[in-house]
Amino acid sequence: MKKVIYIIFILLGCNSSLSPLPIIYGETIEGEPFIMGKINRQNLLIYEHSEWFQEEYNRYKVPIGWVEKNKVLLKKMNLKLFLGTWCEDSEREVPGMLKLIDYSGFDLSKIEMYAVSGEKHTPDNYEKGLNITNVPTLIFYKNGKEINRFVEFPNISLAKDLETIIQGESYKNPYYEILIDE
Repeated sequence: MKKVIYIIFILLGCNSSLSPLPIIYGETIEGEPFIMGKINRQNLLIYEHSEWFQEEYNRYKVPIGWVEKNKVLLKKMNLKLFLGTWCEDSEREVPGMLKLIDYSGFDLSKIEMYAVSGEKHTPDNYEKGLNITNVPTLIFYKNGKEINRFVEFPNISLAKDLETIIQGESYKNPYYEILIDE
């Protein structure tokens, strides 16, 4: 029971805004609804087709020692997360990303979250100039400059890939060569 209360505290207490942001709804070719635009954690919790988020969040296990090793460096960063609520890769990776971030005590006002269409667009073009080709894409910034990004799926594991980026070690996402060439 204490664990459930702790998770609720993290989800609600760390969020600077308890209200979901206004969103735009879209529909896939198969008729599946999705959301687009700037979002926050609350949008993922209350969107009627996002039961995947809480289920995967609860299932993800933060590796022992991960928080202690990464929280100080992570707190010095800003993040931008692009995801698709229609996307299986986002459904698989985003809950774990946010759980790692939550458990690190990261200030959620320092993460911008955007839900994109299948074409990787938002109505207000938040993706413009950022070369968002696959989702989820989690971009890490330090002192206003992009230092690296996680794209779609891990090379080793979600926790290890994010740790490598946070620690400033050499990291190339699975699409690195493609992104450089474009």
